[in-house]
Amino acid sequence: MLFTALAGGLGWGIRGQYGHETGAMLAGLLVALVLVYLFGYQLSSLSAARAVALATVAIGFGGSMTYGQTLGLTQDAPLIGNMSALRWGLLGTFIKGSIWIGFFGLFLGIGLGEKKYSLIEMALMLTVSIFLLYLGTLLLNEPFDPANKKLPLIYFSDHWYWEPGETLQPRRELWGGLLFALAWLIVYAGFIKKDTLARNMSFWGILAGGLGFFTGQCVQAYHAWHIDDFKSGWLSNLESYINWWNMMEITFGLVFGCVLAFGLWLNRNHIRSHKSGDSIDMT
Repeated sequence: MLFTALAGGLGWGIRGQYGHETGAMLAGLLVALVLVYLFGYQLSSLSAARAVALATVAIGFGGSMTYGQTLGLTQDAPLIGNMSALRWGLLGTFIKGSIWIGFFGLFLGIGLGEKKYSLIEMALMLTVSIFLLYLGTLLLNEPFDPANKKLPLIYFSDHWYWEPGETLQPRRELWGGLLFALAWLIVYAGFIKKDTLARNMSFWGILAGGLGFFTGQCVQAYHAWHIDDFKSGWLSNLESYINWWNMMEITFGLVFGCVLAFGLWLNRNHIRSHKSGDSIDMT
């Protein structure tokens, strides 16, 4: 848990320098390498590399979500003291973090589990998930017409509800589409394919991502809400050297890495054994 947490904290801290899908994949790669090294030591190099690759690509999906304005609801100067905005913003970070790392956990489980997936099967799974991505976006992330101040009913970015007198630039959200896609993949892998490790690790990923993003943003929001204490307290000499956005990211990575490692440890008996074979079924 410690080593995976350190890998997550380092990777997610570096992630901020790149952003979006590419940055997320960097963090995912480090965490996946540590997890596979610790729990998949019995696997061949091909099986281990496949598990790392699947998890790394999967964590990139969440990088397509916008979240800067979601964090802003908890820390922007005009909203300091607004508990409703704080709660709504933290709810948004929990949901987006859950979806983000949920994909990672699911595909890590697919890569490490004993169930085999054919190339055609994987292609069909992802094709259906793309359809559901658009459907979920249509149902949960529409309407989106900022020019006429029409935004989705459930919206976690800048909204005139919170700042009615401001000139805002709301961003399009995709979390609804990704939620539908993730739900389908969990249903297929976990309940149709009966891939126990994929199912369990997807739920551990959901928990890890939600807690990680929530906790990380609590750190940054606490600083924003108590800025005077940091400027005059015992941390005043260090305040100018601390990047609180990076503190949020590092905390996110630390927590999600730690929780995910614990989840995989609990499910270690479902990891493929060396005798399970390493061939890739493409029928």
